[in-house]
Amino acid sequence: MSKRGFTLIELIVVIAIISLLSAIMVPSVQSILMKGRDARRKADLNAIQLALESHFDDNGFYPQSGCGWDCHGFKYSTAGAQWIPEITNYLRGGVVPVDPLNNAAGPWNSGSYSYAYGNVGRITYRSSYDLTAQLENTQDKDRCGVKCYKWYFNNRAWCGACGGGFSNQIFEIGPMT
Repeated sequence: MSKRGFTLIELIVVIAIISLLSAIMVPSVQSILMKGRDARRKADLNAIQLALESHFDDNGFYPQSGCGWDCHGFKYSTAGAQWIPEITNYLRGGVVPVDPLNNAAGPWNSGSYSYAYGNVGRITYRSSYDLTAQLENTQDKDRCGVKCYKWYFNNRAWCGACGGGFSNQIFEIGPMT
């Protein structure tokens, strides 16, 4: 009488093959997820930018930063879904997007993921703002290390690669012109 089933060697070979495939696939999946979060960050900031422009069209100014206008202050998405309450009626569902990870008040340093809105000019400085996020993909063509974003109040570089003190992974957009 013959028994049907797998031998111990066959089971070990199958487990080894599955382990090898998993080791190959996990980094690919992580890279896809990271790039997907970065794509969402860019889309979110573009939606916020459109809402800010609509607010400007209706009111003649952008909403205040965390310290008012013409100052070096920010509002952060870690404050919750209404972190820029003045633009909620310009956004689908009335909710201001937040970063997919949203783990730190300020996207200035590596590993700190949130959105920041600030440096809002109105009286002393021209009407403008900075809308910022931290990207995960170190090869992204839109990151500060490639684009060399600058503070518009004083024209100083943001990121280390360009002479500033913050992460090279910052992504920034401002008013549509």
